[in-house]
Amino acid sequence: MSRLGACAAAFLVTGFVLYAGALEGPFVSDDFHYVVNNPFVNGSASARGILDPGGEAVTLVENYAPVHLLLHRAAWGAFGPDVWGHHVLNLVLHAAASLVLVLLLRRSGLREAAAAFGGALFLVHPANVEAVAWISQLKSSASLTLAGLALLALERRPALASGAFALALLAKPTAAFALPVAAVLWWLRGGTAGGLAGGRGLRWLALWLVLFLGFAAVELGAFSRASGAHIEALDPDPWVRLRTSVAFAGRYLAMATTTWGLSAFHEPQPAISLLDPWWLLGLAAIGAIGARTVHALRRGREEAAWWVWAGVSFLPVAQFFPFPYPLADRYLYTILPGLLGGALLAMAPALERLGARAPRASLAAALVVLALLAVRAHGRVDIWRSSALLQADAARHYPDGVSAHLLRARRAAMARDVPAATGALRAALERGYDRFDAVLGDPLLGPLAGTPEFDAVVSGMAGRWVERLARRDDLAQAELLTLALAHRVRGEDRAAILALERGLARGGPLDPALRRELRRLGHAPSGARGRQPAKPR
Repeated sequence: MSRLGACAAAFLVTGFVLYAGALEGPFVSDDFHYVVNNPFVNGSASARGILDPGGEAVTLVENYAPVHLLLHRAAWGAFGPDVWGHHVLNLVLHAAASLVLVLLLRRSGLREAAAAFGGALFLVHPANVEAVAWISQLKSSASLTLAGLALLALERRPALASGAFALALLAKPTAAFALPVAAVLWWLRGGTAGGLAGGRGLRWLALWLVLFLGFAAVELGAFSRASGAHIEALDPDPWVRLRTSVAFAGRYLAMATTTWGLSAFHEPQPAISLLDPWWLLGLAAIGAIGARTVHALRRGREEAAWWVWAGVSFLPVAQFFPFPYPLADRYLYTILPGLLGGALLAMAPALERLGARAPRASLAAALVVLALLAVRAHGRVDIWRSSALLQADAARHYPDGVSAHLLRARRAAMARDVPAATGALRAALERGYDRFDAVLGDPLLGPLAGTPEFDAVVSGMAGRWVERLARRDDLAQAELLTLALAHRVRGEDRAAILALERGLARGGPLDPALRRELRRLGHAPSGARGRQPAKPR
């Protein structure tokens, strides 16, 4: 067996051992609208709809990500609702991404042992557990693997590389990091490496830029339609927003280097004070990485490309475009390879000297580091065995967050303490939580329906959806169904019926669900298609 094959086998075996506790973990949270209840994934709608940049599939998942959805559709066809197969697919792709990282590090000049160590660090790093153990995060591992393959193939197989880059973007937008990294590598290698000599290389990079700009135009349109686009900014003060974005950089650096601060469903507070420690750490980190990047560029070292990788990967999650849960372990999945590559290349001379002088001690130290990270990752893997464990982990790290308030509401509901339960739900609403459907479907909270306090809170949650959606004329079927459900919760049956009829008039994969809701309201579906009912006044 070749060394590369041995490395691949070792990564796969290690991955299965490390993630064994999550392989039977259930579908949770986003998995339901990405996979379980998505008609384009579970086969009740045509796969062609996944490719339509203006279609219902985009509205359902709030992104244009056809490769992501097609992978899920293939997995559903193979495994159905059996979670084990879905988890294994993501784990295999994670091992593949780790192996591609080894090859990229070797290409940048690291010795074989150091490159393998970098790939192993990525494989077992606890920050990656969320991206690997969460079924719907298949997009992260697929996108990173494809983007890494694009960078590997660009010099000698530029056409193949361009196809891989396009597929990576269509799996997850964060793959855009590969474009500036490729440009920096081409420049550092003198524009003459492999098949990218001179102007030919520039033409291929220009094609990548065209691919990115075309995708960005579609993705921004999809994002502007998404409910996430209506999330309020972190703070009305632009300076607070800027400090908070910088503070996120500090938090990500701490999670990457120490694993401290990892959590399910982060809910950090804005950086209000100029003395906020996370803002100060982020400022120092950005300054240090920026200075190191300039230093490496001046000396023509490929280390610079890896720092660029980390920096560009941070920008999409820096909250310049607000979205729910602004901080997350899974967002490190694309940032971390850049940090690892930059750090290993910066320390390469020292690591080589140490390895030459004390090879056994160096190997032992590397194994100890990997073992410590694996133990920490194993603890993070365990929380993905159930949704309740995830909520408890989030509540432990953020005791005033949404998850903590929802847990308090459930405990109060179990004790039949309606005022305490509704008070906790109201606190969650104030923190931005408005999933009225999840509250009503919760087996502990749902039975509170009919009590005035509970109904008032749920009505308030539904009212936020009505306010966001009712003002627009171009709603997709999924949005009209949500609008109708929100109206029904608020007792606005006539408005709900009109929204459902509008959805049926559009036609699409959600027709059966729309008809079911109409029947629940005691209204016979018109069956007419092409007629657009009037909007409720």
